[in-house]
Amino acid sequence: MPVNINLDHITESIELDECYEGLLDSKFNPYDQDSFQTVAPLLKKLNNNRTFLADVLINELEEHCASQTLTNRYTPQVIMLKGAQKDVSFFMRANIWLPKNDPLLRASGEKSFFYRVPHDHNFNFLTTGYIGSGYHSDYYEYEYDKVIGYPGEQANLRFVEHKQLGEGQVMLYRAYKDVHNQLPADDLSVTLNIMPTMMFAHLRPQYIFNEQCSQVERTTVTTNGSIEPVLYLIAQSGSERGREFVEHIAQRSVIEEDRFRAIKALTSVKVTDSDRVDVLEKFGLASSSKMVREMTKGHQAALGYA
Repeated sequence: MPVNINLDHITESIELDECYEGLLDSKFNPYDQDSFQTVAPLLKKLNNNRTFLADVLINELEEHCASQTLTNRYTPQVIMLKGAQKDVSFFMRANIWLPKNDPLLRASGEKSFFYRVPHDHNFNFLTTGYIGSGYHSDYYEYEYDKVIGYPGEQANLRFVEHKQLGEGQVMLYRAYKDVHNQLPADDLSVTLNIMPTMMFAHLRPQYIFNEQCSQVERTTVTTNGSIEPVLYLIAQSGSERGREFVEHIAQRSVIEEDRFRAIKALTSVKVTDSDRVDVLEKFGLASSSKMVREMTKGHQAALGYA
């Protein structure tokens, strides 16, 4: 499970800008777990400041959320504290966790707030409970490199424990190791996060697991999902250059999910069943990647060609 960092002895508090400057000065490496842990005291000191977040929210409302409009690409439950900047390896955010009896949660559904969506992370990040008793989590661990990543694959997750992220607790979530199934908080809760900018995170996917935490349900690529409609548009252009480009992605992309996206795009523009089957066989079923082969088999079945 995530590394619990006991910092109860720290009682000093700092302002958000002071915390940010301290993180910059530390030159910590968010891609190295040991280095990331060295800045946990700064996050704890910010957590000890019980008024800074209200000040941030007041400033945002007075400025008509101008800063959030510019820097925040997350859902409304995320407040960007310090957005991503060029040549800075991290950013800071606050997350709002609605309680299980909240009307908005009931109306929108728990999965809209990423509850009951078991998942891992393809990045390390620091988190701390700022307000409330915190969301619940069932924690698991697994061997990332032993998972290929196709839907329905057995994931062999090992249950570790059930825990809440309460006020003042600080934890480091480890990339490619920790899995959690977040469950609704008992009361309105807020967490603070230090996140890496994830420049290359799309090269290795995150996994979403089924609710039983037994199988891979799907992959989710942090930054590369928008390529799928682009590939469809290029394939549908009908140009020779477009066809060659999409075929190149289908065969050569270092991101296996993109190979499969390209195969679907190539298949979508074929008119006859035999031509679609030829594409699936040439680029998917004959692929050197087991993930691509297995995902192609699922797509083949969905098209009724299995």
